[in-house]
Amino acid sequence: MNYDPGMKTSASLAALAAVVMVPALASAQPSSAPPPSGGYYSQPPQPVSPYHHRAGTPMIGFGLGLGGMEIGDRDVECSTCDYEPIGVEADFHIGGMLSERFALMLELQANAETVDDSIYGTTTLTQGVAMIAGQYWVSPRLWIKGGIGAAHLAYEYDDYYGAGSEPVDDGAAIMGAIGYEVIATRGFGLDLQGRIISASYDGIDDNVTAATIGLGLSWYGWGAAGGGALIVVP
Repeated sequence: MNYDPGMKTSASLAALAAVVMVPALASAQPSSAPPPSGGYYSQPPQPVSPYHHRAGTPMIGFGLGLGGMEIGDRDVECSTCDYEPIGVEADFHIGGMLSERFALMLELQANAETVDDSIYGTTTLTQGVAMIAGQYWVSPRLWIKGGIGAAHLAYEYDDYYGAGSEPVDDGAAIMGAIGYEVIATRGFGLDLQGRIISASYDGIDDNVTAATIGLGLSWYGWGAAGGGALIVVP
């Protein structure tokens, strides 16, 4: 058999190429698991919700506001007043957070405005409403609310004969509100809010509407760990 130097050179080059390519091919293969960190596999970090982790907690709160009332399309007026009366509003709610963004509650609201103020005494038109309301956070601080319930309209007297009340009629009411939490934590919220509520009364064949702007305070998860009802730091 004849010795061919070219064959030995070709074989040597092929062997060298195989040695060089084996590590490269090994590094190109997909790995079945990430390299261990401290001997344990670490889960990737979960995204943090921008909301305040109030889901499943009870809530309670109240609000106060100022504004005006209308009967039909006419402003409630006081012909005997030497000043321009302003309507006042107070509300109370209690319920629970069904999720981080939605709450269901019982809501009570009262509006009042003076309609007579003379030497004989003061008369105030009042409207009280009990509702089932839902509140939804559009963003971590901005929310909207709607409610429906029963309304009661009356005149409240305070004169020489003492204090008293004269019922006018009972009806049905709807309410809408929007608010922004200027202080927001898991356990507490302080918001600026606007409200409008309208009730229909068959007895007077008219609607009574009240619109107000005010402040609201709410506590979440009182008595629970992390509730922090008195924590007001954003």
